Amino acid sequence: MGLPYRQKGNPYSLVIISGDPILYRNSIIHFKTGPVEIKIKKWKAVVLFNVLLLGKDKAVLGILFLQKFNPKID
Repeated sequence: MGLPYRQKGNPYSLVIISGDPILYRNSIIHFKTGPVEIKIKKWKAVVLFNVLLLGKDKAVLGILFLQKFNPKID
């Protein structure tokens, strides 16, 4: 996505929806972006993204985002 990123002040373990740790650098997330405005149809939000290698995916929306905005996903 080409966003600038920086070291997280307090790295933490990231888990996937099943509760298992993500397989990335010992499951510890070390980097984040600054505030980024995103627009998804009628929703706008300013978010911080955790930075990790995703392969072909550009971004993954987390549970807190999905709970707050409750988008319809097909």
